[in-house]
Amino acid sequence: PFKNESSDSTNVYLINGLMESTLGSLQKIKDLRVISRTSSEKYRDTRKSIPEMAKELNVSYFVEGSGQKIGDKIVLNIQLIDANSDRHLWSAQYNRETKDIFQLQEEIAKSIAEEIKAIITPEEENRIRKKPTDNLVAYDLFLKGKAAQAIPDTVYQQKAIQYFIEATQHDSQFAMAYAEIAITYYYIDIFHVGRKYSN
Repeated sequence: PFKNESSDSTNVYLINGLMESTLGSLQKIKDLRVISRTSSEKYRDTRKSIPEMAKELNVSYFVEGSGQKIGDKIVLNIQLIDANSDRHLWSAQYNRETKDIFQLQEEIAKSIAEEIKAIITPEEENRIRKKPTDNLVAYDLFLKGKAAQAIPDTVYQQKAIQYFIEATQHDSQFAMAYAEIAITYYYIDIFHVGRKYSN
């Protein structure tokens, strides 16, 4: 899991959002098998070594990240680690304006894929490049919704739905936000014996 280095803890959702979006971009490359955020999140505060985690997850590489938001800028440090040898293969620091967040996600994913010699087809590159929305306010609300959604509590799930609804109010064509509304209602039902929203 990426680490938030901002002095403002409220920026955690942004750093976690960047992590999830980077994973999402890498998952679009068929040549790669990418572990989900849910599985990686379990290792946030672990003291296990990279080789130990690699054995448990059956992976060859780890992506480490830390970042902070300073005003309208995002500073992100990314490292690629060989899981078996615990050796750093590649690292980079990205200093971008928040308005360039989509370009940043694309750049990170492509750099990682190139470093491990993954094949990216033109179709996959187009999918990686495709923006979920052109509205940065809507995307910020979407990331806040994803952060709330990750907490297994009905109160936070309801907050997540509200964030996603607000995101669609800023961009009525924001398909991912509509999808997450439906997914969150499903999560709410998981916490109850009687289903209210799903069948």
